[in-house]
Amino acid sequence: MQLGFVIDHTQCIGCHACTVACKSENDVPLGDFRTWVKYTEDGEFPDVRRSFAVLRCNQCTDAPCMDICPVTALDKLDNGIVDLDKDLCIGCKACMHGCPYDALYLNEQTGTAEKCHFCAHRVEVGLAPACAVVCPTEAIIPGDFDDHESVVSRMTREFDLSVRKEEAGTKPNVRYRNVSKSGIEPGLTNKSGGYIWSNPQGGAQMDAQAFEAAERKAQGKPDLARTTYDVPRKTLWGSKITDYLFTKSMAGGIFPVALAVHLMHGKGAEIGVMPAIASFIALSICLLLLIFDLKRPERFFTILTRPNWKSWLAKGSYVILAYHILLTAWIGWSLFSSEGPSATAFAGPIVFFGGFTACYTAWLFGQAKGRVLWMRRHLWIHLIIQAGLAGSAFLAVVAPLADWDAPMVSTLTSFFIGFLALHLGFTLIEDKLAPKNREREYERVSRLLTHGPFRKQHWVGGVALGIVLPVALLITPISAGLPLAGLCALGGLRMIEDAFVKAAQALPIS
Repeated sequence: MQLGFVIDHTQCIGCHACTVACKSENDVPLGDFRTWVKYTEDGEFPDVRRSFAVLRCNQCTDAPCMDICPVTALDKLDNGIVDLDKDLCIGCKACMHGCPYDALYLNEQTGTAEKCHFCAHRVEVGLAPACAVVCPTEAIIPGDFDDHESVVSRMTREFDLSVRKEEAGTKPNVRYRNVSKSGIEPGLTNKSGGYIWSNPQGGAQMDAQAFEAAERKAQGKPDLARTTYDVPRKTLWGSKITDYLFTKSMAGGIFPVALAVHLMHGKGAEIGVMPAIASFIALSICLLLLIFDLKRPERFFTILTRPNWKSWLAKGSYVILAYHILLTAWIGWSLFSSEGPSATAFAGPIVFFGGFTACYTAWLFGQAKGRVLWMRRHLWIHLIIQAGLAGSAFLAVVAPLADWDAPMVSTLTSFFIGFLALHLGFTLIEDKLAPKNREREYERVSRLLTHGPFRKQHWVGGVALGIVLPVALLITPISAGLPLAGLCALGGLRMIEDAFVKAAQALPIS
């Protein structure tokens, strides 16, 4: 059984009755929506056509929100409805990024995610969802797509129905009859021209839309359809996630790089405890940022006690835990044993879990099917390079305080330059790394980094400050060149990661 909707846009009049009924039935907070109507206008005056699109959860057969949720708060019922257990939700917002349809929202009062559940409480007693009951033109038709004789199955056979973002591979179960393409494909619309009754929200999202409109005009391309009514959207992951990535890069890089430098010079036994403490502190900050970004931080341990093993947020938590244990063991052994730990014995596990800590986020981002920039191919390699860069840069800053001889400093400098070069190489080819079947969408959002509102942060902060200037300082014979290069590289890395996090959320996905 697979319940879903056919929405007949030969009948829809854009009255918002479905939205109001849904809010009333499910106690949806002010400013949030489980179903909403988007208005778009195509053409130029006087030949203009206004269209409506009723948007909502698609009750996907292969629901990405279920895979990315770290605590199995989302589940697919026997009737095909994707439902959410608010008593389990930790408010991590990962499911909202996993959904390509913008169908989930965060209830600020409860700190948990919510979504359309097909009015499951009504379906259980044989009633139709509230939106279908209230629709004055019967444009919303619920039914079972697995039942060959149902109305929705018959309409699927008789009409050429459309779905949203088929390329995302979710197998959506909301189908549209005679819907305007601009209503269900966000890349065909632009909202920077203003709304019918009010001005749209400002910020990065509107800057991105204004950039696209200006770029099309400069290229002599026709204007996109205008979004003249839509619901507001918030940036879900902000500076805490940027700092989580940044501190995770440092934690994954500092000790492994220091260990590699010492082993290359036959001084593994002399590495001491300070690199391990630095990585431990960075990893602890990373974990705290992850916890305090949750809307229900008191439920954090649910990730460990009720993990969803499909979710890389859950698996990553165990990776961080394992790395924490290894670092703690090294620190304890160093402080309380006269001989100290064996660098040779620890090298493999430390380097493995340091690298794994740095790169697992690539697979977590790969599950965020709503944010195509994060789905970049080979991102895991780039994250390992960024960890090596962060580790080298940090050690370059503290090198004057460490008891390192000239050959070791020379080796560290070589590592530093190598990671800078690799980081630059990946940065220059990132527009070629689009995920399969999402190339057009990826090109749009990657241009926000290279040409749009994030270009200064990306090129000036991330590349000029974070790569070019450090190289110049390293090849210039000045006494403070190495630590200054390290500071610049760390600052530039933080800027480029911040732009990456925020640009991915700047374009509308619904």
